[in-house]
Amino acid sequence: MTTLQRTIRPGAVVSAGSEGAYRRLVYGPGEPRIVRDELAGTRAGAATGGGLAGAKPGSVPGRRLVPVVNLGHLTDIQLADVQSPGRFEFFERLRGRPGAGSYVPAWRPQEALAAQAVAAMVAAVNGLPSSPETGASVGLCISTGDNLDNAQLNELEWFLALLGGGRVCTQSGGPAYEGTQAPGWQPSAYWCPEPGPDPFKERFGFPAYPGLLREALEPFESPGLAMPWLSCFGNHDGLVLGTALPTPAYEKILSGGHKPADLPAGIDPLEMVEAFTSNPEVLLGGPAREVVPGAGRTSVGRQQFVEAHLRAGGIPRGHGFDRRNVEDGTAYGVFDVEAAVPLRVVVLDTANMDGYYEGSIGARQSRWLEEKLSEVHSHHFDRSGRRVTTGAADRLVLLASHHGLDAMVNQRQDPAGFEQDHPRVTAGELEAMLHRFPNVVLWLNGHRHHNSIRARPGPAGWRGPTEQPGGFWEVSTAAIADWPCQARLVEVVMNGENEVDILCTMLDSGAPAGPEEAEGADRLASLHREIASNDPYWDHVAEGSEEDRNVSLRLPAPFSVG
Repeated sequence: MTTLQRTIRPGAVVSAGSEGAYRRLVYGPGEPRIVRDELAGTRAGAATGGGLAGAKPGSVPGRRLVPVVNLGHLTDIQLADVQSPGRFEFFERLRGRPGAGSYVPAWRPQEALAAQAVAAMVAAVNGLPSSPETGASVGLCISTGDNLDNAQLNELEWFLALLGGGRVCTQSGGPAYEGTQAPGWQPSAYWCPEPGPDPFKERFGFPAYPGLLREALEPFESPGLAMPWLSCFGNHDGLVLGTALPTPAYEKILSGGHKPADLPAGIDPLEMVEAFTSNPEVLLGGPAREVVPGAGRTSVGRQQFVEAHLRAGGIPRGHGFDRRNVEDGTAYGVFDVEAAVPLRVVVLDTANMDGYYEGSIGARQSRWLEEKLSEVHSHHFDRSGRRVTTGAADRLVLLASHHGLDAMVNQRQDPAGFEQDHPRVTAGELEAMLHRFPNVVLWLNGHRHHNSIRARPGPAGWRGPTEQPGGFWEVSTAAIADWPCQARLVEVVMNGENEVDILCTMLDSGAPAGPEEAEGADRLASLHREIASNDPYWDHVAEGSEEDRNVSLRLPAPFSVG
């Protein structure tokens, strides 16, 4: 069941605090599919429900929908070792101050339940019926980065077990929970599920859930995705807090037995963003508590991330990566889908391993991208707009990356950093390249934790000798880590011979709306979503508008399909 049939919405108030109320979640009515045709050549206005009268959603009467690919899109899972000495939860105390966006969110009240939330989403994707529009089954899944929260080896192992299938246990240290949500943790800035006062209960009405953290850290089994899945490398997959370099001094703290609980005295981190990005340990010198060291608390980078995927369960082997990536120190590749109309998936690596949370690609990756696009275009355009004929067989092209265009601004270079691909290529140059390759119809990404769909038309007035590339759709999906805790189904179809339809549908996990309706890991997944929906510091416009959720995105077919 998808959000076309049923949604999950805030319901009755459970308890109220001095500044807000905590609500249960309930089922609501489904949301219709909206047709968007900004790239279709004509602008007839948005239609709802079944699209044109008498047609399947998104279809044109008299035309046959031909499936190209039906896939699941997961992003920004952010599995966190919630007991790690290398985390900066105390940055949450900076909220509301100008410039705090470089540091927050550093903690989420629901984060200890993220693994169960992912397992419930995996089960939901596995259990989906065939497409009501085409009858095609979901045949591919793509996770577009920030699979981890703090670029740690144990977080990576949990992610691969969740998607590949197997036993998952997020207890990383000693036998009992040792983290900021424990009773008596000071400073008391967090929600503690055990009975007793804390700011979240007093200000926002958060309830007590005795024993929740003990239950969250118990092992459970993930079914694993029952289909091929691909993975992208995000900034949280290789950088401390998604932005800083894992220095030797930081590694010593990460693997040690003292968990910093507050900022060093007399330091204002908002004046030290650059220092933190190059040397995160400078802000880990404050008061600390003893914890049990964990064997998996070591940082991973691009190469370790790729190598782990080559060892992971599930198909295809490497999940978008191969030995060439290990040898070259890269994390990008292609995956070709064979269908009546063939498709190439291009997985990009938009993380800059010299630091900072925004994205870009390097000059070497840019040249590689141009080569891989040329391989699946019978013609494209050069930089001056002249048509280039290649003789290659045409394929539709889908890009997948962590960052979207608006976030492709990171030109940082650090002599002590880990990035080998410079200079960096940012939004303007990259978009201009893509518009020279008309078979690019879709770009999937995450990063901003908001549902957003943008039409990216070709430059006005720019034409090759015979035609103008029409543009592509950029589809950004909200995070599983934060409300609305959803994934997105994306089905690319040919609507007759001359139109591409991209059918997007939001998907809730199979965990019930109310935690009282389930047991075990499903109950914890339900609680993850409920707590996330009540997070007082989260931007609840992350759902986006109706035009960012269940939609049919139309554009002209870039080549004749016969």
